[in-house]
Amino acid sequence: MHYAVPALLAQAGMLEVFYTDIHAGDWPVQLGLSWWPKAMRPKSVQRLLGRRLPAVLAHTTRTVPFAAIRCLITNSDIEPPIRRALERDGFGAANALYTLSNGDIEVVRKARRAGLFVVHEQILNPDVGRILHEERERFPGIEPQEPLDQITADERRDIDQWQEAQLLLAPSEFVREGMIRMGADQDKIAIVEYGLPKEWLDTVSEPVRGRVLYAGTVGLRKGAHYLAHAKRMLDAKGIQTEVRIVGPVHSSIVEHPAFQGPIYCGQVPRTRMAEEFRRADVFVLPTISDSFALVHLEALACGVPVITTPNCGSVVRDGLDGFIVPIRDAKMLAERIEQILTDRSLRKRMSENARARAGQFTWELYGERLISAVSMTAPHGVA
Repeated sequence: MHYAVPALLAQAGMLEVFYTDIHAGDWPVQLGLSWWPKAMRPKSVQRLLGRRLPAVLAHTTRTVPFAAIRCLITNSDIEPPIRRALERDGFGAANALYTLSNGDIEVVRKARRAGLFVVHEQILNPDVGRILHEERERFPGIEPQEPLDQITADERRDIDQWQEAQLLLAPSEFVREGMIRMGADQDKIAIVEYGLPKEWLDTVSEPVRGRVLYAGTVGLRKGAHYLAHAKRMLDAKGIQTEVRIVGPVHSSIVEHPAFQGPIYCGQVPRTRMAEEFRRADVFVLPTISDSFALVHLEALACGVPVITTPNCGSVVRDGLDGFIVPIRDAKMLAERIEQILTDRSLRKRMSENARARAGQFTWELYGERLISAVSMTAPHGVA
């Protein structure tokens, strides 16, 4: 969450070292920028420049910038170089390991043998592979289909990670239920919902009437095709909307009939996202498989009513600050969009409720929930 977890641990005096791939302050990045004219920098570089470490992490962060650049060029996995850096350094004075990947089971086992307390955060619902496999069967040819044996192997890695960890964190009840269904020990699981910097609450909303915003990767998992279908339904009824889809998207997806209708803006730097939220009339995230989408919390903070699904692990209260619709239901999606756009008094009430709701999910409050969950479970102070 844009360095929230390590920053909050550092502020609590619980962080020994934070391992990541690369950030804007790394010297190879700064060296490259010194000769790269600003107007010629591609979007990928602009996005990288948005990855600025909080000051509290300045002296506790280890990166692998050259490996990260190589992985970016070759489209390879960045996790092995990060793991090798951690293994090379050893665990130092740390007595706990906080992990978010199911691919580092050997590191976790080494940590357990060294007597470290292991916390594992499940950042996606664990049955995402099967849900996405089903969706790719419904819409063949849009995305490569993952073999079921590969999905099973990935689930096995999740289960192995859960068995080794002493504390499991889930960002939502949706994720917790998925973990339990797959065999996780429910007594190990703590729900710790995410948060966002309180500065988001200061955003002045000036919505463009009829503007519908979606933010996130464009593909089957996030349900952008159902929003596109809803857009076509609204067009057929003569309901004027401007549906803006902001996020990484492949040209082949945009050209597919299932995705026709919205305006595809591509990925934009995080510094521009606040403006997108500020000008939105309603935010829609019809995801079929998620955990706790930070974008819907950002929308709420900007006073934008949110329409999403139960599979988002949403903090949205149905009928108060937005609507919860069933997954894969473009008709209901269209109806709820129309309802908010045409009933301005409803939109006004939801906007006020949205900002108040987001105030319950600041980084500070998230930090309290996170530190409490770890401290209550660990047998001694962790770092």
